[in-house]
Amino acid sequence: VAYYRAKFTRDQFRLVLAADEPAVTFLTLHRDALFPAAQVAFCGITKPDPKLRVGRPWLTGVIENGNPAATFRLALALQPDLQRFVILEDSSQSGQGNKRRIEQEMPEESKRVPLELLPVDTAHELFTKVEKLSPGTAVLLTRSQVARRMGPELLARCPVPIYGQRLPTHFGAMLGGATIDGERHGEAAARLGLRLLAGESAAKIPFVTNVPARLVVDYAQMQRFKLPFASLPAGTEIVNRPRRVWEEHPRATAIVLGTVCFLAILAGSLAWAFAQKRRNASALKTSLSLLNATLDATTDGVLVVDMKGKVSGFNRRFAELWEIPAHLVEHRNDAELLAFVIEQLKDPETFLHRVQELYATPAAESFEVIEFRDGRVFERRSRPQELDGNIVGRVWTFTDITARREAEETHHRLEAKMAHTQRLEALGTLAGGIAHDFNNLLTAILGYAHLAHDSLAEGHPVRGDLEGVLAAGDRARDLVKQILTFSRKSAHERRPIQLDPVVRDTIRLLRATTPAVVEIHSEISATGGVVLADSSQVHQAILNLGTNAVHAMAGQAGTITVQLERIAVDRQLAEAHPQLGKGAGLRVTVRDTGHGMDAATLRRVFDPFFTTKAPGEGTGLGLAVVHGIMENHDGAVTVESQPGEGTTARLYFPIVDLRAADETTAPPPLTPVHTGHVLVVDDEKLVLHVAEQMLRRLGFEVTACLGPEPALALLRGGTPAFRAVLTDLNMPHLTGTELAAEIRRTWPETAIILATGYLGDGAVEQRAAEIGIEEILTKPYTAEALAAAIERAIEKARARQLWEPAPAL
Repeated sequence: VAYYRAKFTRDQFRLVLAADEPAVTFLTLHRDALFPAAQVAFCGITKPDPKLRVGRPWLTGVIENGNPAATFRLALALQPDLQRFVILEDSSQSGQGNKRRIEQEMPEESKRVPLELLPVDTAHELFTKVEKLSPGTAVLLTRSQVARRMGPELLARCPVPIYGQRLPTHFGAMLGGATIDGERHGEAAARLGLRLLAGESAAKIPFVTNVPARLVVDYAQMQRFKLPFASLPAGTEIVNRPRRVWEEHPRATAIVLGTVCFLAILAGSLAWAFAQKRRNASALKTSLSLLNATLDATTDGVLVVDMKGKVSGFNRRFAELWEIPAHLVEHRNDAELLAFVIEQLKDPETFLHRVQELYATPAAESFEVIEFRDGRVFERRSRPQELDGNIVGRVWTFTDITARREAEETHHRLEAKMAHTQRLEALGTLAGGIAHDFNNLLTAILGYAHLAHDSLAEGHPVRGDLEGVLAAGDRARDLVKQILTFSRKSAHERRPIQLDPVVRDTIRLLRATTPAVVEIHSEISATGGVVLADSSQVHQAILNLGTNAVHAMAGQAGTITVQLERIAVDRQLAEAHPQLGKGAGLRVTVRDTGHGMDAATLRRVFDPFFTTKAPGEGTGLGLAVVHGIMENHDGAVTVESQPGEGTTARLYFPIVDLRAADETTAPPPLTPVHTGHVLVVDDEKLVLHVAEQMLRRLGFEVTACLGPEPALALLRGGTPAFRAVLTDLNMPHLTGTELAAEIRRTWPETAIILATGYLGDGAVEQRAAEIGIEEILTKPYTAEALAAAIERAIEKARARQLWEPAPAL
């Protein structure tokens, strides 16, 4: 097993042939480990286990079906005075089995000629017993080892005929018999193997048990015992027969045959001379028939014309390609044919002009692509026809390339879609790369603005300016969130949900924020389908589409229709969006009656920062965010529009076989905790100072560390544990997760909050869960968000301490 595993570790066999019982037993034990993709065909099995095929649909084979009764019948035919039939017995009891089969199939004959078992264990005992056999006796040999090792000597010492059952092992030790031929069984197994390689399943192929036995006798042994050849059953093969006369005298035979051949050639030559004229007459007819058959068999349409353009002929494919009616084919009227052909072309004038140019230059070759009104596309080639060096006409060939043209167009569309996807991915990577630094800046800007705003008394003139700063900062924060949503880098939890309530909530919000002149219709069917989604992201995607639809009305009266329905993903949709699979799905359609978009605008609707709105009215991220959300949900978004006919946007979600999660249970309220000692770690001085000031105003005692090194010094200096630690994620020399791991080992009861402006692809959340970080706080954050994160983290740390097992005494 180890040898095969090492030798064939890189091979994937489709078929394994097994010869004899040890090989079959080996494969029943180890096939799944060594050749899991292979089916097995065996041979060399005489009596298989009835349970051999149970649980093995990959197994079939050829069963050796010996026929000792036929051998016994041969002995009775050759030896009419037979009085005793002796079976050489071995330890495997095969002799006893042969005896029972003969008695069951030939009860009368076995009573007349008794069957005896002759047990022998040594060569001396074998030769002693067979030398004493009396006339009127025959021997049945069942042991292959005896035949291989002592066959010729046994044949010479035995005074009576010996019959065998197997070829070639028994051949040198027997007179004859109805034998199991190893070559025939090998061929039968090979034929099974070819069927398996052709795609059939072994489970559907029953064991082969009908390989015919080979009835043979040895010529020399027949002569030795003076047995009559006339008594042989029909179909018996006689081997070792003496060679014929021509085999004994090959030279004389060759001379005679040469003379006969010479006379035959002479007679044939004379006959050929008389028939030559007749053959020449039929040669032209045969050539024309072959030419017509060849032209009709080709996949191209062929048209032959003379120098004046008159049709000389065309093949069947030409008539099929041009869809020429039967009556035109039969009449061959040039004017009618030309009119019928020209009527089908998209640009007949250009086609006729090129044809005239060709007849002006008879030796020219040409090529062009012809387009039909019904969408068919042909390649047309034209070459001059020459006879004895003179141009006598022209041959036109037409190849239907409609399918190839459609495939090329599909390929170009897919390439354009791939390029667009790669462009979006590149922009997403860039957006994620700048998010961390920009969110750090926003944290400082918003934090200082909040601190300054809260420090000023009501009515202070600067408070209004600071509120403007905060409003702009909030817009910047929302913009970063949309960019991260577009780039699929923001952290969202997808759960099994039903879309019905999400769509209804979004419609209610749209109605509340939409001008009264715009009507909103909803068509939500009872779907019952569950999708794996983040309800807030789906809500945002539908809301973005609805907002765009409202903008498309340009303040005029119109209608927005929001539809939710269950669909079957067809082949065309699955090919365009493979992530949807080929099962059922849910489709959300947002249709408006606005001004619509032209083709150039439609091609760029998913490009980030592309917008048709006036400056200050939009960021150009609406549909880019929708695209990112649907990519994140293994779904798809499509947009169709025509100028003046409105726009239809569709969201596709694959249905999953899961139960919808319960989103109605609200988390238990947290008890505000604004006391205790908090450690703050950040490599940005401004962010560190903002967090410190926020926490102090909330009532916490704060220790601030600029970077991870001072925090490590506190750890190693034996400082008492802090109630909570707020650490940045991306810091030089030591990341926030690495610092958290050190804190967890030193202060296991301390709550840890990880602050970051950019989470990435989910690896941070996974590592945080492994370490035991209680909370992840996204920058920029407010004092309220910071306080809530610390409260949740302390509550989680307290619960963790209660559930941890007590130390062993």
